[in-house]
Amino acid sequence: MSKLHLVFGGRVRDPQGLDFEDPSKLDIVGIFADYKSAENAWRDRAQRSVDDAEMRYVVVHLHRLLEPELDLTQK
Repeated sequence: MSKLHLVFGGRVRDPQGLDFEDPSKLDIVGIFADYKSAENAWRDRAQRSVDDAEMRYVVVHLHRLLEPELDLTQK
């Protein structure tokens, strides 16, 4: 099974948290087959919004949701 990763972001209510203001306006960057590709996409989008403290981008390990028994130390 591929180790899929989702990269998305959006405006958060608190820059320290992950409570997105409007989930319907999330910027879905994409789904990636490996962590390195996802990290590169995350860095690109996060860098574009570096001056906006209320914009937050994240990498979600989809493979961990699909197969939770996978070793949690793996990316």
